Amino acid sequence: MKQIIEDINRVLADWNPIGVPEDIAIDEYKGYVPSLLKSIESREQLVKCLEDILINKLEVDYNPTNKEHSEDLQQICEKIIQVYQTT
Repeated sequence: MKQIIEDINRVLADWNPIGVPEDIAIDEYKGYVPSLLKSIESREQLVKCLEDILINKLEVDYNPTNKEHSEDLQQICEKIIQVYQTT
């Protein structure tokens, strides 16, 4: 499980939606991994969890009706699912 947490955190740090420096990004998003793991069995729930993180916790300019935003989120969702399934 520790490896899954580290790998998901790496996906979030590489994504870095708030654009913090790389050395900070690895710690910036760790706190969100447990919530993502609770939602990982359902792609729809995982997307909602990521949207909640973006909108309510990170307070970034994310619009789920924006095609670019939505596609970006879907890619991150897919990466998280792949990490979870292969680790």
